[in-house]
Amino acid sequence: MTLQISPKHPEPDRQEIEDCITWLSFHRIWGKLESETIAAIAESLRLLRVEPDATIYEQDANPLGLYLLKWGTVEIYRASPVGKTHIIYRNAGELFGHISLGAGGEAESYRSGAAAIARSEIWFLPRDRFEELKTEHPEINGAINTLLAQDLVKFSRRLAQEQARIQGLQPYVRPVPVGETIIGESKSARKLAQQVQQAAADLKPVFLHAPPGSGKTFLAGIIHAGSGLKDRPFAEIDCAQLPRDGAGAVNTDILFGRYDGRQGAIALLERGTLVIDNIQLLTRGDRDRLAHYLKTGNAIPNAPVEIQQQVMERAPQPFSVRLILASPGKLSISGIDAHTIKLFSLPQRKADISAFARHFLDQFCRERGRAPLQLDQADLRRLLSYDYPGNITELEGILKRAAAMTPEGHSVIPEQVLWSVESKKNAFRVDLLNQIPGLRRFLLSDWWPERFWWPMMIIFVPVTIMGLVGPQTRDSNIALNLFWAWWWPFYLLLFPVVGRLWCAVCPFMIVGEWVRKLSLWIWPRELLPWPNKWLNKWGAWVLWAGFVAIYLWEKLWDLPHTAYLSAWLLLIITAGAVICSVIYERRLWCRHLCPIGGMNGMFAKLAMVELRSTPQVCGTQCNTFGCYRGSDATPVNFPDALPTEGQATGGCPLYSHPAQLPDNRDCMFCMTCIKACPNRSGQLNFRFPAADIWEGHRGFWAEIALLLLLFGGVFMHRSEAILGWFGWGDLAIDSDHLAIAIPVVSVLLSIPLILTYSAHRIARFFDPEMPDYKTVIYAYLPMVLAGNLAYYLPSAMTEAGRILPVAARTFGFGGDGWFTLTWSLDVAQFLQGVTLLSILAFSLFPLLKITRRPWMKNLPHIVLMVGFVAVWFILLI
Repeated sequence: MTLQISPKHPEPDRQEIEDCITWLSFHRIWGKLESETIAAIAESLRLLRVEPDATIYEQDANPLGLYLLKWGTVEIYRASPVGKTHIIYRNAGELFGHISLGAGGEAESYRSGAAAIARSEIWFLPRDRFEELKTEHPEINGAINTLLAQDLVKFSRRLAQEQARIQGLQPYVRPVPVGETIIGESKSARKLAQQVQQAAADLKPVFLHAPPGSGKTFLAGIIHAGSGLKDRPFAEIDCAQLPRDGAGAVNTDILFGRYDGRQGAIALLERGTLVIDNIQLLTRGDRDRLAHYLKTGNAIPNAPVEIQQQVMERAPQPFSVRLILASPGKLSISGIDAHTIKLFSLPQRKADISAFARHFLDQFCRERGRAPLQLDQADLRRLLSYDYPGNITELEGILKRAAAMTPEGHSVIPEQVLWSVESKKNAFRVDLLNQIPGLRRFLLSDWWPERFWWPMMIIFVPVTIMGLVGPQTRDSNIALNLFWAWWWPFYLLLFPVVGRLWCAVCPFMIVGEWVRKLSLWIWPRELLPWPNKWLNKWGAWVLWAGFVAIYLWEKLWDLPHTAYLSAWLLLIITAGAVICSVIYERRLWCRHLCPIGGMNGMFAKLAMVELRSTPQVCGTQCNTFGCYRGSDATPVNFPDALPTEGQATGGCPLYSHPAQLPDNRDCMFCMTCIKACPNRSGQLNFRFPAADIWEGHRGFWAEIALLLLLFGGVFMHRSEAILGWFGWGDLAIDSDHLAIAIPVVSVLLSIPLILTYSAHRIARFFDPEMPDYKTVIYAYLPMVLAGNLAYYLPSAMTEAGRILPVAARTFGFGGDGWFTLTWSLDVAQFLQGVTLLSILAFSLFPLLKITRRPWMKNLPHIVLMVGFVAVWFILLI
């Protein structure tokens, strides 16, 4: 606020004039003037009442007149490169504003400014009247010249000091963030803004606990800009950058000064704000001197030990410098009444990253004079998923580089320029939704997966029926051909590529969904929630028991060559899906009880594709959680949004949240989460195969039992050859000899358990640091998949291509003359060999990644893996 002086200011009354004459008569300089001159001056003065912090006149303004301080305090100051700097205080009885007017000649503009420090009363003499008085009463010139002589000496001396002060402070002065506020809308940002407002309301010291790069200088600048020192210098000293003495202690001459007259930062500032960063590096003695300054306002300069006491006894030099003391951790000085503010690191303020990004981009674009740049959701997802070891400073550098690399004419920053921003979880991953044109649009449409259900059912229903009523031989029934020659081998081939994608179009669950809708139409009701406690404890074991039953049924009743039994297997699995669907919500059967689904989830961990979302995006931008619990359509607000994003959905069918998926086990790529998300958090990543089993994988015993069961299935399928090695080739393994068959099959299924556990015990004996069996057994998962695939490959190569004649025979049209496409058994055996040899390498790599032990420490497992491949060569080829 600047003092306004009206030309129509009322003339003083007689009493005021008498008071003024009395006051001037006792003045040390004005009192020497003639009574007539004093009376003339008193009649010309106008009384001004000034509030604290009011600007009386500004530097470089045209002089309006003279000011005579009746009572109060006024500061004369100058603007300088380091901020508003103090020149001198004017107290009661002192004149100011006269230097620019001089004793004659043309008046100069004010060389300094004046502001009231406290409530004051000032007598003002207009410039024109002052010139008249000098003419009418020449003795006034003498009084003015006396004051000018005194003040010019002081002023010149102070200017010389100011030049030295500016030079000394220049390296430490920081720009003040004028008009800036705390960035962000998170809870922590709102709390921080409240703390900053409280700190700016007074001049207490501030203890700032802030990690490097977290914006403490910016925050301290906001406190300074909102305080009563806002027009004063704002400086920062980093103790980590100060020189050290021979003992390694920080040399604090720059901070406190020296006894020989060399001034430190506190003395040079005089009045302002000083940020001292990394105060934890100061010695206990230096921190005690800071405490002394905070308590007394007196800074004790550095001095040799022998004269320290003398230096402390010198006349004190009080300063009005506010200190903001920063350290990475909690560090305070006892006995000091101060504000304490904790600044969180940027990874702890993920919700504010988008606000910081917009701030920095707007700032950079203004500096370069270019149109504003925006971030699309892929950019934002990258920024939110990164860990920022350099905190806000690193984010600023990343965006500055990105803005510079974005070509003119682009309004959105390309994701490619943010190549350096990569979450550890996204290392060696490529989001296919961003790389394959049209893929996102297709998966968001109603084509996937619903429109694939009808073609699937058109095949499933008649094939199952013909399995029950059609010819029962393998070469005459399409159910056997599709199930054992097509579905099994090609189904196993899908796992390393797309995981349990099959579950999204599985006919078992399609029937369950349709029956559920029909039952709800007939009998509207609330479906039951899942009994999660029981399912989490026993569900996977029920699933394992179901697969044991399937294996025994397959082997002992010869399902691959019995059409009606294969059809009944399909119907039983479908019945489980239907029963669970009409009782419970969503797909309980698929996640917890389906034997095929359990196998799918386990082998899906080997897939080269994963569906995940960015936890930071979900946690900071999502308030609907439509991907998990379902929601209505949600508005989408980002530059390249598609109209089909943010759809209304019923939530994930498997009750999985994509941001919390540890692996592919409970994701069937139905894309419900992609459809529901209004923030484009979902990623369909291409990655290294089998990444799930070595990236922080946590197995559980029921799944391990299933792994070992499928492992043993390879041996069970070739039971005749194994029994022949022992001379038991004539032993019947079928439903007519269950007393012998079941124990034999059980032993064959147990071979992998016995061998892998024995190998692990040997490995642990020689290397106690080897991880436990529960962890290491998953290194055999690629081998389990390869062994089963190798078993089914001959059927795929020699039988699958006969589907047309087989279908014709099934429906009674005869099988002659139909097109076939098959390969010889030699080709099938070649592919079996390639599969087994290649999978050995793909098993050794996960083994080394999982155990994190050297080759030699893993030797028992390596030898066993080589042994399995060698045995399978004999059994399968």
